[in-house]
Amino acid sequence: MVSQCRCAAFALFALVSLAVAEVQVYEPPSLYKRSTAFNLKAGGKKITVLDQGNYDYAHFSSDSGIEIEVKVLGKVPIKTMSIVSSRFDYNNKPQLQKNIVSWHLNEPKYFILKIEGLRELIVAVDSPETNAPPAAGPNIYNVASAPYKADKLGGRLTTHAFDAAIAAASKSVREDPIVHVPAGVYLIGNIVLPSKTSLYLAPGAVLRFTGNPKDYTQDWTKDGEGRSGTNWISTAHNSSDIKIFGRGTIDGNAYTYKAKKFAPSLVVPALTTRFTFDGPILRESGSTALNVVRSSSVDIQHLKVFNRIENMEDNGSVDVVESQNVTVSDAIAISIADTFTAKATKPVTDSVPAVPGNLQSLKDILFQNCLGWTNNYGFKVGQGAVSDMSNIRFFNSTVYESAVGMGIHKKWGAGTASNITFENMIIKSTSFTTSYLGGMVGSWLALFVEDGKAGVGPITGVHVKNVLVVGEGGSTPLIRGTPTANVSNVELRNIWLPCATHPARSPNDLGVDWSESLKFTTNVTVVDDITPSANRANTTSQPDTQVALEANDET
Repeated sequence: MVSQCRCAAFALFALVSLAVAEVQVYEPPSLYKRSTAFNLKAGGKKITVLDQGNYDYAHFSSDSGIEIEVKVLGKVPIKTMSIVSSRFDYNNKPQLQKNIVSWHLNEPKYFILKIEGLRELIVAVDSPETNAPPAAGPNIYNVASAPYKADKLGGRLTTHAFDAAIAAASKSVREDPIVHVPAGVYLIGNIVLPSKTSLYLAPGAVLRFTGNPKDYTQDWTKDGEGRSGTNWISTAHNSSDIKIFGRGTIDGNAYTYKAKKFAPSLVVPALTTRFTFDGPILRESGSTALNVVRSSSVDIQHLKVFNRIENMEDNGSVDVVESQNVTVSDAIAISIADTFTAKATKPVTDSVPAVPGNLQSLKDILFQNCLGWTNNYGFKVGQGAVSDMSNIRFFNSTVYESAVGMGIHKKWGAGTASNITFENMIIKSTSFTTSYLGGMVGSWLALFVEDGKAGVGPITGVHVKNVLVVGEGGSTPLIRGTPTANVSNVELRNIWLPCATHPARSPNDLGVDWSESLKFTTNVTVVDDITPSANRANTTSQPDTQVALEANDET
């Protein structure tokens, strides 16, 4: 009888869980082209799918416990498919019934679904929005309401309304004033957020770049690319406690205006502390979408960068530059240039303008639960290296496609890169290549120093552990220093290569060429502490390399 009661209780709990599972649907404005390849439902609710040129994407919020159903439109036979997500997970198992692919959502995360013969579909699932402020009330400065009256139809430049609302909020005697942007399309110039001010983008709200250089400040040039750009939405220098949040979109519209050679970095927290970014979509940046510059205590979460993956120039996703105590978590980034990067600056030259503020070290940086798709590096430290870079960790993350899955590339400056960790990583494919040392490289891992004629510094203390390399594309790892800046103390632990029956136990297992791939390196260690030692083949240590053979009893 007790057992029956318990079963009844569990059944009731399951029914309640299913009943309260929430799906928040965000209808994008009509200016965005709808997909002709897919329909999507989440928990039975229709979700709009947008056409982003090279791929399609859909965005909604839900906690868990729902079914996601993707209907393939047209007569497309489904033979093979794959799915990857932003959280380290082997359990994404889509089901196929005729032309419908479905899977169970066990937690909010971001997915890339690939069906043979079709473009990719991005399904971005955020946790439900629980902190949405009201559109009116004390401490709310609604840009579309009197006295600001921003044009929400996208018909004219409406920067003045935003400036007025931000100025009024900055004078508030209350804590945490909020500039509220309701649903609509807003053409705006540069915005600078002052201390203790929040910018909220409601679902359906779009901030859009005009493409006219006269509407913006020119803040940088791209050496070698013949183009310049602006820091579109930035923080006041020496500011604190600024927040950008919501479920709206910040749209650089850079693909439309790429011929003008003037591009936006979309969001630039610079010389600020305690900055928070939570939720908005960053779309079509012409340069780095989110650029954290010489700032501290920065929290970035629920970030979605949807850039073009073809026919654009250097449209990177996330750069963390000479900053401290920065966390990027639960993010998806798609761009031609690197997706998730931490680095120091380059030396200032006529073609490389100075970055605001004084030189700082880069330290205590965490990227976790991130999903990247790029033609270059998925997760990277460098190239800029004027100052020291330390305590940088990439954790529980996935590369869908790249040239180099993860790595360190020091080229510009004599700073030291130390204590860098890549842990619990999945590298699905590395079919592209990118330049190095006058040649090209494509691999799941690259750790190297290149002399850019601006000083060189060493790489030391690199921990690469629990890595699953899925795809066959790309070459063997590249680990190389220079005569005056070695790569040292590198540990490769529990690295699974495609079709391997056990983790790599030696550099030879990784296909490393001693004469080429390990020049100017010391103490490169390959460890398998998963396979019991009794089942291991004998291995031989190579010069400057120690192969650990002992099993870890706790694993």
